[in-house]
Amino acid sequence: MSQDGMSPLNTLYLFPVFQTRSEYFKATGEQAPPWNPSKPVKMWFDPEARKTTRRTIIYDSALMYHENGALVVDKSEQPVLDTLALLKEEAAQVNMLPDERLVDYGWGSRVAPIPVPLRKLNPGEELVLTFGNVVAVRDKAAAISAPTAFTFSDRLLLEKIAQKLGVA
Repeated sequence: MSQDGMSPLNTLYLFPVFQTRSEYFKATGEQAPPWNPSKPVKMWFDPEARKTTRRTIIYDSALMYHENGALVVDKSEQPVLDTLALLKEEAAQVNMLPDERLVDYGWGSRVAPIPVPLRKLNPGEELVLTFGNVVAVRDKAAAISAPTAFTFSDRLLLEKIAQKLGVA
């Protein structure tokens, strides 16, 4: 966690997220299943899903996305969490693009990815949107004590940088 109480969203992920097929192979020892263009991108899998006798797996908490890939936010511009239900087969495997077709399926893309299930937020945590609309986890107590203005040492450092650059 940073000094301002912020942590990346992936600290809440219940499962690893794989950026490439080779990363998936390295971690699992298996080739990723062929890309299925009729299904959304899914860069994670639940290893316990293969073992269950249940047909549907329900995850308590996941970010919600609009069909176009944009994050769902509430009236106060905070990310919305909801339950996620997947068929056992879908939960148990990834649906990764071929390496030659890797694209950014982030905010505002044409297709929403299947979100990664998240652990429950602790009572002192909240989700926030940071610069560039990146979702992060904030520790409310640390955020309160974080400095909100330049300290004296910050000013001295800025003066030294300005002198070095010749703009002082």
